[in-house]
Amino acid sequence: MKNYYKNIFRSNRNWRIEGFLCFLLAAGLFVACEGALEDGNPFGPSNSGIVINPSTPQLNKGGTLTFVAFGGTLPLSWSLSNTQIGAIDAGTGVFTSIQAGGVQVAGTSTVTVVDAVGDSDTATIQVLPNALVIAPGSSTQNTAGTQAFTVTGAGTNPLAATIANNNTSSTFALPTLVATAANVTVTFTIPSTAEGNQTLTISILDTVNGDVGSVVLTLIAS
Repeated sequence: MKNYYKNIFRSNRNWRIEGFLCFLLAAGLFVACEGALEDGNPFGPSNSGIVINPSTPQLNKGGTLTFVAFGGTLPLSWSLSNTQIGAIDAGTGVFTSIQAGGVQVAGTSTVTVVDAVGDSDTATIQVLPNALVIAPGSSTQNTAGTQAFTVTGAGTNPLAATIANNNTSSTFALPTLVATAANVTVTFTIPSTAEGNQTLTISILDTVNGDVGSVVLTLIAS
């Protein structure tokens, strides 16, 4: 009988010790979580608690777009990596492609949203270029010389131009280009009959606003 009561005593003592240890563990966890909550997310930013929609939008110049964040903890903060193409409202996520002063620039930018506990997500927005108006739209030549292409829509902005042969295996020497604020002048020779007719594409870029255009120059062999 004495051993029976000893066993009961030991069992109760062990239970009290285990209960006390569980209490200390729970209290420590509560204090840790409470302190972490005061600093934000108790588990740190997860980078998966908030999602931006749309994630890869395209927008014409002069347009606006509202980004929406799903999930996350309010308040939210929005930012833009490339402010050359526009601006975003830090509180609402509304993107506007027109800068102060009415400047419209084509390009891409990363949009970032961060919530109150540090969770974040990113999206990529592209502001599409306008098409430059180029005259003449195409040209066919059968004697060596020059051809000037006049560009409207770029104002006095500097232009950049490149030329490529549509026949990538051709050995014909490419013409030279000179680009000014409103014109691109091409100086060319005529291909031999062995080389055959050459179809060339000239691509023109407004280096300030990012607008683009292209024309075709066809050289007739002789």
